[in-house]
Formats: sequence, structure tokens, C-alpha cells
Amino acid sequence: MTKRSIGKLSKETGLSVQTIRYYEQLGILPEPERTESGYRNYDDDYFEHIHFIKNAREMGFSLEEIKLLVNLRRSEEALGQDVKEIVNSKIQEINEQIKSLETTKNYLSSLNQSCSGKMSTDKCPILNKLKCSEDA
Repeated sequence: MTKRSIGKLSKETGLSVQTIRYYEQLGILPEPERTESGYRNYDDDYFEHIHFIKNAREMGFSLEEIKLLVNLRRSEEALGQDVKEIVNSKIQEINEQIKSLETTKNYLSSLNQSCSGKMSTDKCPILNKLKCSEDA
């Protein structure tokens, strides 16, 4: 199994050295072995750990949620239901974001339709509505 320094792991994974150290502090990445002189020494398993973290981040999980998922992965007592609860919570959060974005989109569409685009900007209903935020 190949061992590498934090700098080499950083280059190979695309994560900064600071991010790797931060993930270790949070407990998202396990503490690596250390050389006799105290340098971190990473084996090939760290690629899997980092790939897991990157995939979870791409799916919108927060670092706190990723820590929960990592702990479930490491646990011998955890069940898939525990993971499903976290995923269901994330789905609910995303649905709320979608609803909020749809509301914003509809409001902007309404504003856009209110402007012919032919008047001066001081008479533009979009700009006038935006400056009156309590009506928004």
C-alpha cells in the first residue's frame, strides 16, 4: 500500500492541504498514521474517504451531515434506516428550497411582464418595485 504526504494527497485529490486538515479536525477523515518525525502519512484508503466526501458534498450534504454519514459508515450497529433518515431530511430540505425558488421565479416573471422595456429606467416598474421591498 502506497504511503504519501499530505502535499501529495492534496495534489492527487484536488483538496487543499488546509481542507484535508480541517476534515481531520472535524472527524470526517480519520487521523492518518504519522512518521517518526510526526508527518502525516496517508495510505490508499484516503482516496475512498475523500471520494465519499466529495460525492456527498456534490449532493448538497453539509459537513455536519457528512460527519453523521461517515459515523454511520464506521458503526457496526447502525442500520440503513439511519442513513435513510438523513437522506429523507435532505430531500425535504431540497423540496423547501425548490418551493422557495419557484416562488421567487414566479415573482420575477410577474415583474418582468409588468415592464414593456420601452420607458426610461426611472419609470421602470421592475426597478420601482424592487426599491419598495416591503411590497415584495
